[in-house]
Amino acid sequence: MSQRPVTIDDIFELFRESERQRKEQQQVVLQSLENYKQASEEALQKYKSASEQEMAELKKIVAQTNRQVGGITSRWGEFVENLVRPAAVRMFREKGIEVHFTALRVEAQDANGSIEIDVLAENTNEVVAIEVKSHLEVRDVKRFLITLDRFKQALPKYQSYKLYGAIAGIKVDERADEYATQEGLFLIKPSGDTVAIANGQDFVAKTW
Repeated sequence: MSQRPVTIDDIFELFRESERQRKEQQQVVLQSLENYKQASEEALQKYKSASEQEMAELKKIVAQTNRQVGGITSRWGEFVENLVRPAAVRMFREKGIEVHFTALRVEAQDANGSIEIDVLAENTNEVVAIEVKSHLEVRDVKRFLITLDRFKQALPKYQSYKLYGAIAGIKVDERADEYATQEGLFLIKPSGDTVAIANGQDFVAKTW
């Protein structure tokens, strides 16, 4: 049986669930800290072993929270990438880039370490590197620009290609929106039950 296609509603439902779990775990941690702080110095000395046990439990809660948030973030990324990748051919063909091939999670090495491209779309002389974020912020754009600067060194087979950068987000900060456009990146946002390139009419994409 084939899997049901991922929709924008699926992604927002995952976002709401991750926020709910994060807030619940945060409340547990804060309450544990508050209980610990309320103990007097005398009580701490008298019940030192009990306090140490409480701190150990608190550390377990924090570790569990980190694991849960990490798992949700990973699932979220997979949802978004599986929505962006199928739309890549359509989106970039509309912009005159005849995409023939797409790939997920392309990893490569250069002298400075490794890079990872969430979605790669290409034809015989053009390639688009796409970064996918659930919540897109300015710092994400800056990091991705560094990745684009390293791209051809890490993936020398594309030396003669025109390289474009695109960055996708379900939730996009206004400053990140403006900065990505200013730097010549295609900006991908939700549109109805799919995603679309959201740059203005006068946008000119940068090539690397």
